[in-house]
Amino acid sequence: MLRGLLRFLCSGAIAVLAAGVLAGTPSRAASQAAANPCDRACLDGFVDQYLTALAARDSSKLPVANNVRFTENGTMLNLNEGLWGTANGLGKFRLYTDDPAAGEVGFIGVVKEWDRPAILVLRLKVENRKITEIETIVNRDIPGATALDKIATPDPVLTATVPLAERASREDLTRIANMYFSGLERGDGKGVYPFTPDCNRIEGGTQTTNNPALDAPRPYSYPIFSMGCEAQFKTGFFKFVTRIRDRRFMVVDRERGLVFAFVFFDHNGTVKTLTLNDGSVFPESLRHPFTWEIGVVFKIEKGKIRFIQGVPTQAQYGLKSGWGPGSATKRASWAVEPPQPPSASGKGDCDRKCLNGFMNKFRAALLEHDPSRLPLAPNARYTENGQDLKIGDGLWGTLDGFGSYQLMLDDPIAGEVSYFGTTDEGGMGGIVVARVKVVDRKISEMEVILTRQETRGGFTRPENLTEPKPALLKDLDPSDRPSRQQLAAAADLYFEAIEKSDGSLARFDKDVTRIENGTQTCPSNFAGSKLGMLDCEKQLNTHLFEYITPIRPRRYITVDEQKGLVLGVFMFNTPGTIKSVDVPGVGKVDESAAATRPFSEEVAELFKIKDGKIHDVVAVMVTLPYGATSDWTQ
Repeated sequence: MLRGLLRFLCSGAIAVLAAGVLAGTPSRAASQAAANPCDRACLDGFVDQYLTALAARDSSKLPVANNVRFTENGTMLNLNEGLWGTANGLGKFRLYTDDPAAGEVGFIGVVKEWDRPAILVLRLKVENRKITEIETIVNRDIPGATALDKIATPDPVLTATVPLAERASREDLTRIANMYFSGLERGDGKGVYPFTPDCNRIEGGTQTTNNPALDAPRPYSYPIFSMGCEAQFKTGFFKFVTRIRDRRFMVVDRERGLVFAFVFFDHNGTVKTLTLNDGSVFPESLRHPFTWEIGVVFKIEKGKIRFIQGVPTQAQYGLKSGWGPGSATKRASWAVEPPQPPSASGKGDCDRKCLNGFMNKFRAALLEHDPSRLPLAPNARYTENGQDLKIGDGLWGTLDGFGSYQLMLDDPIAGEVSYFGTTDEGGMGGIVVARVKVVDRKISEMEVILTRQETRGGFTRPENLTEPKPALLKDLDPSDRPSRQQLAAAADLYFEAIEKSDGSLARFDKDVTRIENGTQTCPSNFAGSKLGMLDCEKQLNTHLFEYITPIRPRRYITVDEQKGLVLGVFMFNTPGTIKSVDVPGVGKVDESAAATRPFSEEVAELFKIKDGKIHDVVAVMVTLPYGATSDWTQ
């Protein structure tokens, strides 16, 4: 029911988050003004240089400092990765926000990625005529980018100069912009909302205020998009946005009354119904956790917000910006390391039955939404899809049940136990891999990787997983069990075979099958697959997986020697630069459109190893920003 509304909210609906530093304050700006003799035209010139170099895919044309930092969608990259490898043109829409006092400039515009439109949010910091910081958000929603480019030029309100006598201070501009987020986060419709009567908002490429056309589908039978900014806020409609954090007001353009901000909107999925201030009640279908990373520009006139231009991109719940405290200062390493099974840190004081008991306690606590039920170590950690979360957040608030597919892996030597199963969150099916580490009979680590069936007929199909194959549950002969190192090494050859497009490198059993997100992909029964009924080895020999490179890092988290099972978490990185491959015996074959954009996938992959061969592969895959890392490998 919410799908239509979510499309608009996702393409930018009410976007800008956070909880943090009000960057661009007077002390900062004043101290940098003398060191940044770069006026508005100069700053805009740096943006234009950036765009020209980007379209040419040649970062060497940029005047950057030796220690320049670059992020794309919250991930630290080298300045030749991400959109730099796939951009090939520029669109029409361009909005600049300039802050000469701080030496910073913000930009929202349309670019082309292999001729497909995308929205680019860009922030540059310039010191001594060198670029020292580059922060970007890339929204790859093609309909939204197409719509924004049709607008072609920013609303004149955004580019109008504020008379000198009416220009607000930096403090006042950031304070008023922050009121937008505080009012939205509070969500009760009773706050102080500093909007002009003619305030409008564009999110992505869609006007989401004063736009009756958006209410035509009436997903809620409520005319929310027909309303103005203040009227929308007063309804209490946006309660499903449960937290707005890491609010950074990076560019303050006093001459035009603009504030350029980065923010995160968290939706923890616990809001089951919306009760509006007029008594209307609607079921809320956003019942799983996710986050929007948002870049937004506010136009402020005489102490009130007149226009909002925002660009969001959906991300894993709890994503960080890459610029806050504790952020990495260098791009994550993809160094090649030999496979290492988990060490014997568990001291062997918890056998298989003991470990299974801890996993069952963990699962029960998730279902009860109550981590206090668990015997937690003082420094216990919890991650979900690679992100460190507060214990009790994320899946803790939304899990309604487990399905019939349940597989346990025990590793008494490492003191670790993992679980592979299906889930239900408010009627939305999912597939989960969970890991628990036990030290001195206390849980010290909890890791969850979860994919959800957000659309019917898609790649994620939990309904296909009813129970594990008997072979996965069967013990190996005690006299013929490989060592931990041999099991991890056998699994690792699978990734070498993918990277080198040589299926012979991995030792596959002749009847091996691979299940990914509930869909059998080897031999493939997924509609539209170019691989058909080829076996796993022959699939890799086609070179159609060349777009995945590299598969790094590789973490082996649970080795069940008794059953011959190896479970690891691996990052599949796709730069998007490989548009076609030469398939032996066939010729040139174009890669799918999805493979020609930068992204990474965190993959929890389970292998059954017997007689030194791979007999079964079962995986859970979650799409992340390109270059993303797990907080376990930071």
